[in-house]
Amino acid sequence: MYGFLPRLAVPVPSPDVLAPTELRARRLLAPPTAEAPPASELGLSHPRLDSAELFEAISQPAADLIANGRLTKVLVDQRDPAAPRVAFVNSNLIRNGQTPDAAKYHYFFGREVFGIPEDLDEFNRLTYFTPGPKRYVAGVVHSYTLSGRPPVLGIQFYPQDVVAEEVLADAVLAIAGQIDVPGMDIAFVATGTQQTTVRVASDLAAAGIGVLTLDDILGSVSYIPLNRGEAWGWLRIFPADPDELRPTDVVVLDQLPLDLSVVAGVLTRAVQDTNSHVNLKSKERNTPNAVLRDAGPDHPRLAPFADTPVHYVVGGEDFLIEPTTAEVVAAKLAERLDRPVVPLGWEPESAVRDYDELAQGSPADTLALARRYGAKAANLGFLGHRAVLGRAGQPGTPSALLGYDLTPEGFGVPFQFYADFVAHPANAAVRRAIDTLISRERDGDLAPRELRDLVAAVQSAFLDAEFPRGQLDALRVRVDALGVKKLKVRSSANAEDIPNFDGAGLHDSFSVKTKVADVRCQACVVVDEIEDGGETKRKVDPRSLGCAVKGVYASLWNKRAVEERSFARIDQATVAMGLAVVPAYDSESDVAANAVVVTRVLNTDAVYGYSLSIQQGNNLVTNPDPGTHSEFTIAAFLGDEEPSLTVTRFAKPRADAPALTEPVLSREQAIALVDLVRTVEQAYCRAKPEYYPGPCALVTSDNTKPRSLDLEVKLLEDGRFVVKQVREFGGR
Repeated sequence: MYGFLPRLAVPVPSPDVLAPTELRARRLLAPPTAEAPPASELGLSHPRLDSAELFEAISQPAADLIANGRLTKVLVDQRDPAAPRVAFVNSNLIRNGQTPDAAKYHYFFGREVFGIPEDLDEFNRLTYFTPGPKRYVAGVVHSYTLSGRPPVLGIQFYPQDVVAEEVLADAVLAIAGQIDVPGMDIAFVATGTQQTTVRVASDLAAAGIGVLTLDDILGSVSYIPLNRGEAWGWLRIFPADPDELRPTDVVVLDQLPLDLSVVAGVLTRAVQDTNSHVNLKSKERNTPNAVLRDAGPDHPRLAPFADTPVHYVVGGEDFLIEPTTAEVVAAKLAERLDRPVVPLGWEPESAVRDYDELAQGSPADTLALARRYGAKAANLGFLGHRAVLGRAGQPGTPSALLGYDLTPEGFGVPFQFYADFVAHPANAAVRRAIDTLISRERDGDLAPRELRDLVAAVQSAFLDAEFPRGQLDALRVRVDALGVKKLKVRSSANAEDIPNFDGAGLHDSFSVKTKVADVRCQACVVVDEIEDGGETKRKVDPRSLGCAVKGVYASLWNKRAVEERSFARIDQATVAMGLAVVPAYDSESDVAANAVVVTRVLNTDAVYGYSLSIQQGNNLVTNPDPGTHSEFTIAAFLGDEEPSLTVTRFAKPRADAPALTEPVLSREQAIALVDLVRTVEQAYCRAKPEYYPGPCALVTSDNTKPRSLDLEVKLLEDGRFVVKQVREFGGR
């Protein structure tokens, strides 16, 4: 929506088109104060914005850094500094049945309206990557509805625009001078950390123009769409027991629970982490998800529909709740589930292998080992491959250049170990419990409480089960070879990190104290403990290797995992659990920060770069504790250029403390993190050609690519990064 065209060789994004449900939501919930003139009658260029009706007619629902309100593009021709020319773009113009490029991109707009002579590369250099003086200034006008103040028209530039303060002020004043929309304030909104106003803020204030950050806006916007779409279900407002929720429920939550069942749609009062498992799953499942800061049992738009069947729409400007019938709800779920059950296969493999052994072949060969070890283990081998991040002892690799291993040591345990464990004659109780759960789940009439009881029976049987002779000894040999005091046993199931089903957050990981011995036939238990800082951790007792393995095996049958597989139409009888074993990440240095990086800017095709969620300390990003949230930063870049960093929300590491006022990472650390991820994505593209249809040199900055990567990274107190996993992500 910024209208920035990086290069003509890159496929350009199509303009956003409102789905019929979103059009209905706009008509029902946010009708214009007067009838807007048809956009087709207004022409391409407008020298002034002098009414809300005109802005409504030429703007589109926002799809940039904050998907709230509407926006249209604006271009300032400053070739004659004494008489700059301002033109607003009619983004809805249609010619010959299509939206012309001049209504989508500043470059083509400028050629048609101002007759600019430069080619595209020169225009980009002069407009975006020159601090000043500039021949052209390109930006957008973005409307925001904020709590406790009049609506705001924000004047914004592309996130990487390196505009100097004085040039910024002149352009903002020129644009604002052509805006006169009654009842709306005007503000400059910085979208990049380099867009500062220290020297010119007083000049802007004297003209009645405020200065806002994206964090200011997010702190005041009452409605934030996170995943647009529609759903039909029973409206459950602040349910007492989230475990009782069903796929036919639209749930309104105060805080996000650590484990959320499959539901039809979500609306939360608390601001969600954009890269949290709940939001990423909403995108993957294509279920609507939004934030409404004053949501609650007494909300006038929600309360009348409590515990009744509703149609729920998340649109760009507002949400819709309207009545429907129980029959429609049931029919809509049946439509979602009306597809074949998909079996999952795996290949037999008897050897436990460390990640360097998995990486002996090509990177493509290493990725293919997911058929034997699961994608999490195979992808750790891929990350450590000398053609990706490598090892410190492999000259020329990123790890060697930094002087330490960027990915953990450890080993993968194949699916065959799980299959042999279940088939072991002593574990008949495990097989009976699994068969009962699968049979009852297949009937499709399980109540949540019944499923919870069946899951508990399966997991109890796993924790009481025995290992086949020699199996645990084979794992112990590998653990002893690592020579560490603590390690982590992580899931690497065949029902996670697969196309169209990443399985993030479905299974459990357990820490091990390697000196704790396993006692033959000893039963294990799983407990939830609250650690210092309020973080909830699931642990096994005793913290032995055997109990951790059994705990991860049991987590293949977590209630949320069964529900997600059922919703995705995965054959429960074909799932299997591999293991990814790694030393404890904080064995040599405490954890300074956790980060999740998605290799696209979520919720938009218009900003090129990555989405970063970063949390201080060892607090979780993916499943944040209630009352906490991570920092959300946009790293915008093209090609090999240095990213611009835009913090849209600062982190709140503790529920009982205020949010931070500075980024968790230094600028140098954040850029180093982005560079690491760019290296991984380009290597992944080369190893898996079906990941991206174009040249791998362009994959990192193409926000229209069909899929992206989701990486989890830790930063240790001693300054080292640990890239702990990578998976494909299909959401947008």
